[in-house]
Amino acid sequence: MGRGLKVIGFHNVTPMTDRHGKVRYRFRKKGFRSVYLPGLPGSPEFAEAYEAARSGGVLVIGERRLQAGTIHALAVAFYQSAEWMQFSTETQRSYRQRIEQIRKGYGDQQVRGLKPDHIMKMRDKRKDTPVSANNMVKTLHMLMGFAVLRNLRLDNPAASIKPLKIKSDGWHTWTESELAQFETRWAIGTRERLASDLLAYTAQRSADVRQMGRQHVSGGLIRVKQQKTGAELWIPIHTRLATSLAKVPGNQMLFLATNKGTGYTAKSFGDWFKDACIAAGLPHCSAHGLRKTAATRLADAGCTEAQIQSITGHKTSAEVQRYTRARNQKQLAADAMATIDGANGEQEMSNPADQLDKSPAMRLK
Repeated sequence: MGRGLKVIGFHNVTPMTDRHGKVRYRFRKKGFRSVYLPGLPGSPEFAEAYEAARSGGVLVIGERRLQAGTIHALAVAFYQSAEWMQFSTETQRSYRQRIEQIRKGYGDQQVRGLKPDHIMKMRDKRKDTPVSANNMVKTLHMLMGFAVLRNLRLDNPAASIKPLKIKSDGWHTWTESELAQFETRWAIGTRERLASDLLAYTAQRSADVRQMGRQHVSGGLIRVKQQKTGAELWIPIHTRLATSLAKVPGNQMLFLATNKGTGYTAKSFGDWFKDACIAAGLPHCSAHGLRKTAATRLADAGCTEAQIQSITGHKTSAEVQRYTRARNQKQLAADAMATIDGANGEQEMSNPADQLDKSPAMRLK
């Protein structure tokens, strides 16, 4: 028993029948320690051992049991919770990575003993990587909030910890001239051009673009269920994107496929597209920057915040206000200068500044 069988709800777990006729459950995954899991699927001891095996062997069966009240035990309880199940697979992956980093350094510490100054010290150790430091505080805030709701402590010690300031605008937003440069290097019909058109004309994250295929197209629209938020969107297919999609072989369901015909992983897509940017002389550009470019285009075209959200899938208008604020600032500045001209009684004439930028216009029509 066990050949080809899987245990529903538990990845990489296979039932095995030993020589005594007893069914045992084994966790096997490349790069991880193979272990037999105690108890039955669904039991607390089984779930505890399963989560430990998935995390890379934090708990070694037969050598150590998790002590109640520790951060180790809290993490395992969180992995089994309804709150955890509501996260998308991608969000779970991201949070699990952060939680396991915390467990490696502080897993044996008691949840009730954690104080704000302890978290401050943990944060300050990462001061040279402020994004990592803030993610650690954010993760602890979530875990300690879970602990409060489960009566494992009375307060959240991370609640008063402020994030470190990060002097960065995030991913670089492509300019129109940069996009034109990329398109000159990668002509319609190449995978690189198809990728950039999907990103620029759907305004979606690379995780969602990688999943798009013919099965998602209907009536001139492409359906997207965002991996990160779960939002379901129907986006009109822009004529430029339609031209690129027309070059995809008719028997190919997935739009973006590797040379082997398989889909890209997050890492392989990121590396591949970065190489395409470098080949185009744009080493500072990235796939996510095109999502920001698409949102900027929509704002500059006069779209409302609600209209932008209907394309990008942002949950709140606050998340798209950065684009509309920039649009409004440009318009207000132009109105202000026009007011000066009017006050001076100057007649309208061509502006020499218009000749400074000869970049081709690529705005959405």
